[in-house]
Amino acid sequence: MIQSVMRSLVIFRLALSFLFDYLRVRRILNRLEGVKKEEAMAAAYARSGARMRRAALHLQGLIIKVGQFLSARTDILPLAFTRELTQLQDNVPGVPLTKVKPLLEEELGAKLETIFQEISAEPLAAASLGQVHRGVLPNGDIVAVKILRPGIEKLAAIDLSALKKVIALMHRYTKFGKRLNLKGLYEEFAAMVDLELDYKNEASNLKQFYKNFIEEPNIVTPRLYDQYVTRRVLIMEFVTGAKVTDLQLMDTWGVDANKTAKILLDAYLKQILVDGFVHVDPHPGNLLILQDGRVCFLDFGMMSTIDKKDIMTFARLVTAALARDLAGVVKGMDDLGFLQPHANRQFLEKAVSIMLDQIAGVTLSPGDELRDFVEEFQSFLHDEPIIIQAKYMFLGRAIGMATGVITGLYPNIDWLTLLKDRALPMLNAQFEGAKQSSWQTAWQKPIRDLAARFFGDTGAMVTDLILAQATQTVMATIKAPVAIEQVLKRADRGELQIKLELEPVLRRLDRQEQIIIRGFMSFLMSVSILLAVILEQTKFRLQSDIAFGFAAFFLLAILFHVLRHRKKRRRR
Repeated sequence: MIQSVMRSLVIFRLALSFLFDYLRVRRILNRLEGVKKEEAMAAAYARSGARMRRAALHLQGLIIKVGQFLSARTDILPLAFTRELTQLQDNVPGVPLTKVKPLLEEELGAKLETIFQEISAEPLAAASLGQVHRGVLPNGDIVAVKILRPGIEKLAAIDLSALKKVIALMHRYTKFGKRLNLKGLYEEFAAMVDLELDYKNEASNLKQFYKNFIEEPNIVTPRLYDQYVTRRVLIMEFVTGAKVTDLQLMDTWGVDANKTAKILLDAYLKQILVDGFVHVDPHPGNLLILQDGRVCFLDFGMMSTIDKKDIMTFARLVTAALARDLAGVVKGMDDLGFLQPHANRQFLEKAVSIMLDQIAGVTLSPGDELRDFVEEFQSFLHDEPIIIQAKYMFLGRAIGMATGVITGLYPNIDWLTLLKDRALPMLNAQFEGAKQSSWQTAWQKPIRDLAARFFGDTGAMVTDLILAQATQTVMATIKAPVAIEQVLKRADRGELQIKLELEPVLRRLDRQEQIIIRGFMSFLMSVSILLAVILEQTKFRLQSDIAFGFAAFFLLAILFHVLRHRKKRRRR
């Protein structure tokens, strides 16, 4: 109980420190300009990241996993912050064999001496939830012995409970929490942790991944020893290779890094566009390059499943991007649930165009055009047009990490050309397969085949887009008179409703509600501080710390409340 309370307090204190960092950054933005502003912000973000790293290494458990997740989100978090957290990928301390031996013997039902000829005293690799030892079976097979850390289930339960409370506050009282859908992200994270704490689930994932890539000669999946798989222990083939970032060793072996990058790109395109079963933890420790140039995937605890409908939507989105069909890209985002109804589609198309230019190596040069675009983009985001879908957060993280790894292998990569070369055959096969049972095939296929004959895969892809849009237009035209007739009938029956504008009244009521809430929270904070001081004086140190923790909690709630409604008033 005491461990749970103290651990939760440390997590709350860490969360509170981030709020003060946020306020500090806001002051920097308002008071400084130019180089001084950039340097001050970078220093603030670096301090924040270092604090998170130190806390994670001190607490262990899920906080390390949270730090590892954040370290890969360079797309939404400052580089100075994520750079500090990248050290959590490789610097997680392990537990000696003597401490995990009882758990190993309990899970495997025998003494280690009867199961292994030998097993390493220290782990070869350690992560937030488990660690890996090198072992030798009686038949001479060299294996990787993966085991959960002792007591990790209890720590995970404590951390998830504390994180849930922090996330609930941020989701309720901050615009940032709503925009990133932190509540949904927490639920996805908690579900992923539950799966990762059961190695039987990882064994099932490994088998499915092996089945998906059984015909791909360049992808290796370790052999699984089913008789040695339990909820807490998993034994698989020990694969020797170079980390995907070890370019010097790859060069010594004569492995072509550019070819390896294409193998990885093909593997992820297949996972996302064909299989719908994606390895979402591709950090360098989980990707090995073998001496013959093949790529071995490790650690199948974190996998993301995409349903068939979304696979086809992803495929259409990528196809539209390659064809520079901006409206098609925006529609794909909408179909995946990322856009609010009020989102400015026209501006989003412009933003997509600029992003595609950047992928192709064309960027806006500094000047009025760039400044106007940044201002427009900030105004666009202020209206909260985008909903972050929690179920795709881990997929987004995986794409970001894989992109970084591929770029490291192939620094001069031409993404647009390579995607056309590698993705188009997969996309065309997907669309062709989807149309085989469709009534559209009879009239679309001859047109598509003719385009493919004269213009290749690109011609077939563009033709697919045009035919799909033509079909949608025809169907919409057919449905329109029916829809109009339904509306007229409802009007005739008096079923149409008109909403009255009550905003001024609701605004006054809202202000009164905020005064009451803040007053009550201020009262609770004052009582907590008073109680903490009294307990401190009477030498009840633990109880005093808990009371101070509650005071910090109420202060955090008040500050979030004030910031949220200040921004709300500005929007009005």
